Amino acid sequence: MDNVVELDVVTRTYGSRRRPVVALGGISLAVPAGTFVAVMGATGSGKSTLLQCAAGLDRPTSGRVRLVGRDVTRLREGALTRLRRDRVGFVFQSYNLLSELTVRQNVLLPRRLGGPRPRPLDEVLAEVGLSGLAGRSVGELSGGQRQRVAIARALAGRPAVVFADEPTGALDPTTGEQVLRLLRGGVDRSGVTVVMVTHDPLAAAWSDRLILLRGGEVVADVPTPDPASIAQRLRATTGDPVVAR
Repeated sequence: MDNVVELDVVTRTYGSRRRPVVALGGISLAVPAGTFVAVMGATGSGKSTLLQCAAGLDRPTSGRVRLVGRDVTRLREGALTRLRRDRVGFVFQSYNLLSELTVRQNVLLPRRLGGPRPRPLDEVLAEVGLSGLAGRSVGELSGGQRQRVAIARALAGRPAVVFADEPTGALDPTTGEQVLRLLRGGVDRSGVTVVMVTHDPLAAAWSDRLILLRGGEVVADVPTPDPASIAQRLRATTGDPVVAR
């Protein structure tokens, strides 16, 4: 099975040489195709920086990142932008939709920007439970519906990998479960790889593989256990009183 995401001794530091802030301290990992990975850790552990470097949204200070077989640390900005547009989907807590556009226009936006031909719109909207809403303005939708639009946009272009940063953070538990079910379905039905940053053990439990970070380093990389065990591992890693809600 080919690896869709590979990090080879990746570091990321910020600040000055005199007072560097180490966000990632030499991380190596590989994510095979068709895998759902959850990344967890305390605030400041480096999980969002890890996602951004893996997705080609931020360049590491040192080390190598390969995304869908391309060394993104060597790509020029234009080639990197095209790679993200054509092979990568994104789902964020803040949705990143254009509220003045319709559902149809938001889902098909990557195509209008030169991206790959998407799957049939009706098929994609039915898959995420938005049949009949193609002409509705996104600004009129609920938070859960907006996140479904974001997932539809992410999956419409048949991406190799979807990066999700706290995709359920702004949602109630029932709606959050629906969103996670959609991401899980993309992995199981279409072989999409999902790399998700989350703070919630219940969300992480939908994954196949759990990665725990502390101080910019991987302290655990294991098959995903049940939510209570995830909370226990996270508590042992961070020292915070985390519970599976």
